[in-house]
Amino acid sequence: MNRSQLAYNINDHRDKKWKDTLRDICEVARLCLHNLVGSNTPPLPRCYEQEFEQAALHLGKEDVLDMARVDSDRQAYTMKTAILKASERIGEAKVILQDFDQEARKELGRMEHHLEILNNHLKAMHNKSFKAVVDSAVSFRDRGEGFVEELSDVIEEIGRQQGMLQELVQKVHEDPLTGVLNRRAWERDLQQLSRDIHQNENRVYTIVIADLDNFKDINDCHGHPVGDAVLRQFAALLKDHFTNSGAVYRYGGDEFTIILRDADAHFVKKQLEKLRKRLTNAIFVALSGRVKIRLTASFGLAQGDNTKNIKQVISQADEMLYLAKKEGRDCVKALKG
Repeated sequence: MNRSQLAYNINDHRDKKWKDTLRDICEVARLCLHNLVGSNTPPLPRCYEQEFEQAALHLGKEDVLDMARVDSDRQAYTMKTAILKASERIGEAKVILQDFDQEARKELGRMEHHLEILNNHLKAMHNKSFKAVVDSAVSFRDRGEGFVEELSDVIEEIGRQQGMLQELVQKVHEDPLTGVLNRRAWERDLQQLSRDIHQNENRVYTIVIADLDNFKDINDCHGHPVGDAVLRQFAALLKDHFTNSGAVYRYGGDEFTIILRDADAHFVKKQLEKLRKRLTNAIFVALSGRVKIRLTASFGLAQGDNTKNIKQVISQADEMLYLAKKEGRDCVKALKG
């Protein structure tokens, strides 16, 4: 994958003839199915999607992969928009019902107070006809309490459904293989970061790009199930290391990105050196322990603030990652100064 694409998607395929494009898609699909059959992997949508991506990268057909990603992103964006609109409307209905519930409870409290006064008068007057009136009022109060209980149940159910919608929104931004944030979340958070930085000129941030060294050899030697297991464990290691300081994203393949707010490059580089050493002592396990692998990773990072365009900072971090790979891998590179 061309790392200069980290900040945006290339979706302009007008210069390529459709005949050539269809031929590329068929070529990638044939290799994808061949690998699935060879590794006894069921042709499920998730498995096919992952294998299609690996096949496209292997054949150097990134343009085919970019077309598929753009379509996927559009579908996810449409689904996310519908879910958010439904959640917003349910939230508005919940607020209205809660206000009504609060007023109903106040009214019932006032009614209870008046009934108590009436009962006291009843005891003093021993008037049977007046007691009948009070009994009717008590009956009305009881029905009101039942209504309030039903209203509370409705509000509770709305809260439960709203929670389910929030979980769906979270799934839209989660990488299904590794459990960390995905590329859609990365693009969303970059936009939010850009807004925050422009509102506060004193804030800084650091972008990190991480890449496993020689990951392709793992897939070639052990198969994609082992490669997937390694990716899950590497993602978990990143998430654990930066759980209190940054957000971890899987951009694609074995490439991960990290956003660290209010953190300068000097501090982040120290954190990455600790992670790199931790990684060299780690053993990645797959296939119920039958496969054990040691591997390393390379890291590039760059610091940004409100004077820099975020795409520029990402490009600088990418250049540092390229330098780390060029100088032998298993190292951390940051811009001087």
